[in-house]
Amino acid sequence: MGSPLQSDKSTLTIRPALMSDVEGIHELIDEASRTTTVLPRTRDSICESLRDYAIALRSGRIIGCAALHIWGVDLAEIRSVVVDPECRGQGIGAGMIEDLVRSARGLALVRLFVLTDEVRFFEKLGFGETERGTLPHKIWNECILCPKFEDCGEVSLDMRLDKT
Repeated sequence: MGSPLQSDKSTLTIRPALMSDVEGIHELIDEASRTTTVLPRTRDSICESLRDYAIALRSGRIIGCAALHIWGVDLAEIRSVVVDPECRGQGIGAGMIEDLVRSARGLALVRLFVLTDEVRFFEKLGFGETERGTLPHKIWNECILCPKFEDCGEVSLDMRLDKT
């Protein structure tokens, strides 16, 4: 993981998260969980899964995060994708997802999935709609924590890494 991207404002860096990034990641996710379908994460849970996270930095400030959570020997989920509202539409989310896809390929994973209401965004990055029933039952344990569980508008999408 890790790549610099040029933007019209300044250089954007995407890199693996460090312990010193936990508070910034938590702030992004906490705010997004109040207004979107991003699940809330505690500081402790972010620390426990810190190696899952990539962050986007501009001028030393965390402006985005995304995580690659491994569910099994051939399956991982992209989750907790958040970009600061002031920085959206600049390719930051796509840059983080592309970085995580490269990491997943490097780990020889076969399939990535995402549960999202941002279907077009992920389709542009190579994901396609999939049946929820093709995903392991254990992933739904976190869905119960979501305040929108009873009225979820998220769609399951996946990407096969062994076919490209």
